[in-house]
Amino acid sequence: MKKLIYIIILIWALIAGSVTAYNEIILSRGKEILLKVMPVDPRDFLRGDYVTLRYDINTFKRNNDLHGNVYVVLGKNPDETYGIERITYQKPKTEIFLKGEKYGKRIDYKSIQQYFVQEGEGRKLEKQLAKGGLARISVDKNGNARIKEIIVSE
Repeated sequence: MKKLIYIIILIWALIAGSVTAYNEIILSRGKEILLKVMPVDPRDFLRGDYVTLRYDINTFKRNNDLHGNVYVVLGKNPDETYGIERITYQKPKTEIFLKGEKYGKRIDYKSIQQYFVQEGEGRKLEKQLAKGGLARISVDKNGNARIKEIIVSE
């Protein structure tokens, strides 16, 4: 019985370590890009303070019939931020892209839509981002992304 408990503990430790390592690999080895960001909502009583972020790349103005899981190919803008070049179901080979879910003109990116902050800092960050801001994002070769930092406009 003790062996079974140790095996279960070991399996859970491996799972937790794998998830942490996966996120750290994206942050350390991914391609860094800047996205324009705006705040949406700063607080969840169960999970703490966070800011739900909305990006320019959350909406795609051109009409197309793609819905569901998509790859959003990004291109660099003159101001060094990135914007949508095109959307496809096929995983791009060499371009910078994000995995997203598209519904109508809206695209959601699960891993970069929320940014958790220290308790009491959510509303403060929301007010600062109302003037504009950027998110420094790390993107891996598979379109997975994590937020490295939020930069507020002054």
